[in-house]
Amino acid sequence: MALKDSLRLRFERLADDVVPQLLDSWGDLQKRLDDLNCSLANRAVPEDRRSRVSELSLQEKAQKAGQDRPVPRAEKATRKTAARK
Repeated sequence: MALKDSLRLRFERLADDVVPQLLDSWGDLQKRLDDLNCSLANRAVPEDRRSRVSELSLQEKAQKAGQDRPVPRAEKATRKTAARK
């Protein structure tokens, strides 16, 4: 019984030391993978299509949320900004 208790205590100590480090490392890895995914997605879509892709994404999210009203087009905002310059 003493060996079992000794091993259990050692395992608990090890777990107390290792688990927080693993959780921190996992969070860092997840952030790096998210950044890489965003970078690859930006490279995959040509610059002239990005606004249209964003608009379609917003429309899909609105439909999933049950909103049937049209989403304002990104081009209108771009035209207004270009006119001010």
